[in-house]
Amino acid sequence: PENRTTRESFCLKYGSIESSDVQILDNPESSLLPVLKRIGYSTETISELLRERSVGLIEAGLQAIRVDFVERIARIRNWAGGSICAEGISIESVRWSALLDHMKSPERVYCFALTLGDEFDDLIDERRNRSLFDAYVLDAFGSHVAEYFADCVGKSILASPSLRGLDWSHRFSPGYCDWDLSRGQRTVFQFVQPGRIGIKLLPSGTMIPAKSVSAVMIGAGDAKIRFPCRFCEDTACQYRRAD
Repeated sequence: PENRTTRESFCLKYGSIESSDVQILDNPESSLLPVLKRIGYSTETISELLRERSVGLIEAGLQAIRVDFVERIARIRNWAGGSICAEGISIESVRWSALLDHMKSPERVYCFALTLGDEFDDLIDERRNRSLFDAYVLDAFGSHVAEYFADCVGKSILASPSLRGLDWSHRFSPGYCDWDLSRGQRTVFQFVQPGRIGIKLLPSGTMIPAKSVSAVMIGAGDAKIRFPCRFCEDTACQYRRAD
């Protein structure tokens, strides 16, 4: 696995990640609307004073972000009995294991862990001592950026020359569906060793720095169904996806 710690090196890993994909690092205004939505505002309902304050907080957050991630790919050996077994990792999930029955020739497990770094956490803690609003905005911004870059990492695997021709599931994380959070995080940490980029794991399954993401994707010859919601009977699940 290769680590990437700067915007430039992040862009160069795969051809599909270009400057347009990381414009979030250059333009605070591009993050304002999604951040406001996360905290229950819109550009119409927020005052000009709070709007300017939010943009200033986003600018401060951008200065504190240090994106880094580790990744690893393994060949799938088998899946049965509610477990996906690959070289070096076993994913204990009945529903995600069942998804592979709906794929053609499942071949690979791709796993990664990503973080925005300790400095961003420190900034939130510092601002929390001054203003809960500031901390609330920065927390929402950090979640937005972490998910944004997790999407970028997920897209980057599609352009890997060695994996060309594979169709991929949506990314999923420990705690999602029936994959136990604490056990799943330990599995991910043993596999990709996020400690190499400063991510620590608490017994609860929580990661530090707080703005960190771990996830897995399944690569197959064909994946018309990319997540198990399509055949899951839990229609009341708050995480259920429609597309």
